[in-house]
Amino acid sequence: MTQQTSRREPGLNTAAAQSPVPADKLLHSGNAGFIIARSAQLKYEHRAEGRKLFADVIAYMNQADLNGASFFFYEEAFGRQDRVHWLIHWKTPNDFAISLHMVDHDEKMIDMLESDRVVDDASAGVWGRAVVEGSVKERILVPQHGLVHEEGEHQGDVWVDPARLQTGQSEDQLLHSANSVLTLHRVGQASHEFRKEARHYAFAWQNEINTKLAGRATSYLYEETFGVMDRLHWLIHLKDFDTYQELLAMEREDEGFQKLQGREFVAESKGGGRWGRTFVQGTIEDTLLLPYQYDTAR
Repeated sequence: MTQQTSRREPGLNTAAAQSPVPADKLLHSGNAGFIIARSAQLKYEHRAEGRKLFADVIAYMNQADLNGASFFFYEEAFGRQDRVHWLIHWKTPNDFAISLHMVDHDEKMIDMLESDRVVDDASAGVWGRAVVEGSVKERILVPQHGLVHEEGEHQGDVWVDPARLQTGQSEDQLLHSANSVLTLHRVGQASHEFRKEARHYAFAWQNEINTKLAGRATSYLYEETFGVMDRLHWLIHLKDFDTYQELLAMEREDEGFQKLQGREFVAESKGGGRWGRTFVQGTIEDTLLLPYQYDTAR
């Protein structure tokens, strides 16, 4: 297929611009121990106030000392209007307690969450007035491990082996939630019967991306923990919109991808079958995330 020259989208900031932490110390999807993926639907009449509130909260959390935790704010590039997303990166689950204490006891945080910036509604504090009731959802993503590297390679003070170990890309090629212009969040429900085969396919699929789009795309695989069993998540980080188009074209046209689609992932003893048999039908969904552009919104 024809390779496109990758370029950074003019005027678009990456999520790293939302944090004052230096790049070499920033926690992100490649080096975190676990991630909370949070989303919420803003009320149309309060879309501006909601964005401003959450932008302020994220900025304040990133300035705090929460054992290195980082908070990134995104919007859907294509999808549902005014649905916003956060990727919250932690070293260990214990660190989450630090943020809970901050939300409950930090005076500035309490003021941001409870002050009446949205005044034409009744009852809840500002954040509750800005979002649709019941729309705030959270999923905990833990880097998938055990299939791609030897045991005993655990590094640093994170909970499990970080996702960057899943790829052979060099450090200067790695993209992640902090330095990518776009993040494609893909979710799929693996069949319980073929849970291991689904994971093997998931790794094989992302290896095609990480090998052929090195420097322009990096994919990581995660397990949903404390949630739905065998629901898998990919975070596919893209340098720009051109790379997104190239990814779509590769899935349709690339020879390696075509061989992957035709490969038997289910053993004959289990009835045989390609990758499609390993996932529950209709459960693979994509959401394309664009970092919230603080500078252009203020």
